[in-house]
Amino acid sequence: MLSLQVRDALPQAPLASSSPLHETSNGSTICLDETALKTSVAILAVLDRYRLDLGKTKEQDDGQPSSPTSPASHDTFLPMIYQTVLCHKPVRMCLPAFPFKSPNAIDKVLGKVPDTAEEVALAHLNGICLAIEDIYEPGAKLVIVSDGLVYNDLLGVPDRDVWVYGETLRALALEKGYSHIEFSRLQDLVHLENLPTQMDDMVYVANATNFRRALLNTYGDPDFNPGHEISNNEDTCLTYRGYLKFLRTDLRHTYLIGQGRSRSKYKSGIECIAKAMLERGAAFSKAVKSRFEQSHIRLSIHPSTSGTKISIRTLPTTGHFTTPWHCSLAFDLDGTIHSAHRSDFEADPKYELVTDSTTGRPLHYREKSPLWNWTPSVAITISHLYPCGIMIRPANGPETLCIEDVDAAKVRLLAEQNSPVILRGFSLTDRRDLYVKKAYELGIPIPWTWGLVLEIKELGMDLVKNPNNTAALSAEGMPFHYDGVFKTHLVKLEDGTEVLRPNAPRFQFFTAVTPSPKETGYTLFTPSSLILRNLSTLSSNRGTRSHHPLNLEILSTLKWSIRTEAFTSRNVTAMPLIEPHPTTGVPCLRYHEHWGTEKTEFDPVIVKIDHVSTEEDVAIRAVLDEALRDRRNCYWHSWEKGDLLVGDNWAGLHTRSGFRAGVGRELWRIHFD
Repeated sequence: MLSLQVRDALPQAPLASSSPLHETSNGSTICLDETALKTSVAILAVLDRYRLDLGKTKEQDDGQPSSPTSPASHDTFLPMIYQTVLCHKPVRMCLPAFPFKSPNAIDKVLGKVPDTAEEVALAHLNGICLAIEDIYEPGAKLVIVSDGLVYNDLLGVPDRDVWVYGETLRALALEKGYSHIEFSRLQDLVHLENLPTQMDDMVYVANATNFRRALLNTYGDPDFNPGHEISNNEDTCLTYRGYLKFLRTDLRHTYLIGQGRSRSKYKSGIECIAKAMLERGAAFSKAVKSRFEQSHIRLSIHPSTSGTKISIRTLPTTGHFTTPWHCSLAFDLDGTIHSAHRSDFEADPKYELVTDSTTGRPLHYREKSPLWNWTPSVAITISHLYPCGIMIRPANGPETLCIEDVDAAKVRLLAEQNSPVILRGFSLTDRRDLYVKKAYELGIPIPWTWGLVLEIKELGMDLVKNPNNTAALSAEGMPFHYDGVFKTHLVKLEDGTEVLRPNAPRFQFFTAVTPSPKETGYTLFTPSSLILRNLSTLSSNRGTRSHHPLNLEILSTLKWSIRTEAFTSRNVTAMPLIEPHPTTGVPCLRYHEHWGTEKTEFDPVIVKIDHVSTEEDVAIRAVLDEALRDRRNCYWHSWEKGDLLVGDNWAGLHTRSGFRAGVGRELWRIHFD
C-alpha cells in the first residue's frame, strides 16, 4: 500500500475538486493501492467512451434531450469501482431500460418484438463489459432492469406484450452469447405474497397490476408534484421534455386527432400522461436505488447533471436516436448504421426492408445493392456483425452450398466496403484444390517465400528450426498490423527520389480447416472508418499533437517508421499514417502496433512516429493502440471449422489473440490482389 495524495499520483485523473479521494483541506494523505486506483480510473474511462454524445443543443429525436453529462459522476463512482477492484470482484452495473417497443409500429418501429435494433444494442452493451474485462481480469456484469410494467398501461401497451418483449430479449442475449448481460423485472424490486415460483406469461399478466400497485405503495410519494419537480429539478425537466417528444409520436395512431379531439386537447393529454410517467418513474428510481445502489454503478439512457448516474447510448449509430425501442435501423453498404423512424427509411429510395428468411418478420433496412444476392439458384442470408463485417450463410441450412457456389466477385466487392466477410456453413472448404481455385476467382494470388498457401498453426518446438520463424506460427498473441508491411519495393516520389515502401497485398483469404476452441485464438479486425469515427471519445486522446486531440487532419500529416530483425531484418521509414483506399478512396490507417520484448519471445517490432518528440511519439501510439482494441471498433472472430473469411488488407488492421498451446488450431491463408 502506498501513502500518497491523489492529486500528485494521478494529475490527469478525472476527479472534481470535491472528490472524497482528493487531498483533504488540511493537506493530510490517505492510503491507496496505486495499481488498483489506476485500474479504477481506466475502468471509468471505458464507461466514458459510451456516454451520451456531449455538446448537442437540440433534443434528440427519440425523446432524449441532449445535455453534457456532469463529471461529478466520477466522484460518485470512482470510490465504488476502487473498492471493487481492491476486492478483485466483477464491476457490476445496472441500467433501467428496454421496456417494450413503441406502440407506433406504423411510423417508428418494425413491430412488437425485438429486432436488429435490440440485437445491436445488446452487442454494444455487452461490449462495455468486455472492454472492462480487457483491462481488468474479473470483468464486469450489466443488469438490464426492465421498466416496461411501470409505464405500459399509460401508453396502451398490453401487459403480455411487455412479457413477450422481455422474453425475446433474453432469448436473443442467450443465442448471441452475450453472457455479461443479466436481466431483472419489476417483480424483483417489490414483494408480493403467494407469488408462484415459476413465472410465465399468464402469471405475469395476472399479477402485472399488483406489481405496479406494490411499486407505488412501497416507493411512491403521495406528495409528489410533477409541476414543482419540472420547474425545480433539471434532470426531471430534461426527462419530461423527452417524454413529451416521444409520446407525441408513440401515441399518434392510438389517440387520433379529429373526431372530437383537437390538437390542443391531444397536447394536453400527452402532458397528462408524461406527468403520470414522472410520478411512476420517481417511484421506480427509488426501487432501483434501494435494490442496486450499494453494489452497482447506475447507468441511464436519460441525460443527467446530478452525478448520481452515468448517461450512455445504447446504440452505436449515427444520428440522435439512442434507444432501440423507439426507432428502426438501416445499414449502409460500408457498414455504417443509422437509426431513425421507420417512416424515414420507408420514404428513402436508398433503402430496402430486410425480413427474417424463416418467419418473414421485419428486422432492419439496408442500402439497396446487387451485392446482397447471388444467382437465383444460390440462396444466401446475410447478417451484419457488430461492430463491423458481415456473415453470409446458405439460406437452406448448413452445407446446402459449397465453396464452389461462392460468388467471388461479389464477395470481393463486399469486403472492400465492410470487412471482414465471413462465409459460414459452406462445405468442401478444406479441399485445398478448391480453396486455391476460389482464390484465383477472387483476384490474383500472391505467393510468398514459403509458397502460396500459408498453414497457420502452432509448430511448438519445431518452430525454432523453421526458416519462417514467426509468431504467426506460435500460440502467442500478435500486434495489430496489416499484412505485407515488410514486403517492400522502391517507389519514385514526385521529386524523383526513390523510397522504400510496403508492397502489401490487397486482400487476405482464410479457411479454417480444424475446429478452434471457444474463447481463445480470436482473429481481430478493426476498420479505419470506426477508428476515425470514435477517436475523439478516447480518454488517451486529450491533447497529443501540439496539445490538440488527434483527428484525421492531424494523422494525415504524420509519418512513421518500423524496424525488426525478423523477415531477414527490415527497416522501413517515412511511411504515411493515412493513405487513401486504392478503390474506394476513403482514408485508411496504415500502421503496425509497437511490439517490444516484453510482449513476444520472437523478434520485437520497433515502431516510431517520425519528427515528433519522444513524449509525443509515445502518446500518439497510445491513442492508436487504444483505438485499435476499442470494443466499439474491433470485431473478434471466433473460428468454426469450415469458415471462409475474406478481409480487405487496406481498409483496416488485424491481429490474433493468444490461444492455448497444443489445441491443434489450423488456418490456411492466401493473399491476393
